[in-house]
Amino acid sequence: MRKLRLLALGSGLILAALIPIGSAQGSAQTIHCGDVITQDTKLESDLTDCPGNGIVIGADNIRLDLNGHTIDGDGVLSCPDFYTCDFGVDNTAGHNGVTIEGGSIREFATAIFVLSGTDNRIRAVSSSQNILGGLLLIDSNGSRIDRSSILENGLTTDQAGLIVFDSRDVRIDRNSVVGNGDIGMFLIGLNDSRVTGNSVSDNPEAGVIVDGSRNELSRNRFFDNGDNIVVAGDDNIISQNEAGDAAVGFGIVIDGGDRNLVKANDVDGAAQEGIRVTAFDPSVTGLAEDNVIRANEVDDTQLDGILVDETASGSLVERNVVSDAGDDGIDVEASATTLTRNLATRNADLGIKAVPGVIDGGGNRAFDNGNPAQCLGITCT
Repeated sequence: MRKLRLLALGSGLILAALIPIGSAQGSAQTIHCGDVITQDTKLESDLTDCPGNGIVIGADNIRLDLNGHTIDGDGVLSCPDFYTCDFGVDNTAGHNGVTIEGGSIREFATAIFVLSGTDNRIRAVSSSQNILGGLLLIDSNGSRIDRSSILENGLTTDQAGLIVFDSRDVRIDRNSVVGNGDIGMFLIGLNDSRVTGNSVSDNPEAGVIVDGSRNELSRNRFFDNGDNIVVAGDDNIISQNEAGDAAVGFGIVIDGGDRNLVKANDVDGAAQEGIRVTAFDPSVTGLAEDNVIRANEVDDTQLDGILVDETASGSLVERNVVSDAGDDGIDVEASATTLTRNLATRNADLGIKAVPGVIDGGGNRAFDNGNPAQCLGITCT
């Protein structure tokens, strides 16, 4: 998580390096590489081997319809600093109400860059094989990203597929985010937003990192990422997600956040814990306080199924089903935790292990676990 916080600070460097784009008039239909558009535009053909920007947005409330065509870069980063040139669609002048839809953008520094533009929509766009991130939005409230494909971006530069900094009221729905160079979705300073119905796989570091508050992350499918879901922030809801086969890390992590709800998720396979509540650096974030882990199914993890470590306080762990963990089913290392009505079975060691001072809310059950004691620190039936 130290890397997460350093990268978030890097957004300031991105902002400082940007040079505003002018607003020359472009053609409504016949478009060439680098043209500025100021009205609704539908592409008539592909743009190929663009040496710099593909298309520059020059007005508010316009629609760029790619019409099934491709905007193609030359695959060469022509500026010394990341995210300062070579955009497939450039909206760094901050135009509002812009829609970009219906085609492919590839082999630029990044496919689409929106800076300080409100109510932009990216719909049914394929972003692939870009040198840096696939899509980048900074300070772009009210953005909508839906039904788009973000594939194999940043492979040689260790960059994320979808990057959002310092934005609120964002909707990220029904996208496919696959095989990017680092994190699938890197969402830092995201508040009051919703991430739903996405399929995120084969990203080597994490499927999604969300650092912000009052967000909903629900009904997504994460599989074969390094970690699947990492959340840092307060009052978030993480519900009804599938998180499978975290290749090197966790199914779901709450890192240093307070009052988050992790509910009704299906976590199947993780190289470490299935669900972990922690504060990796409490000197920065403080303790993780008053989080709720409720009604999740956790299966086949290499370490504990659910771990509440000593940096968490006031957690409630209730009505979870945990099975086939490589260590304990549920391991609670923080005394200020309540355990209620959980089921732990077929785990390699204890079904439930709790340190002294853990509150036994009753109704916990454990059977067929490797340790004949079944539970330690609370009563199990």
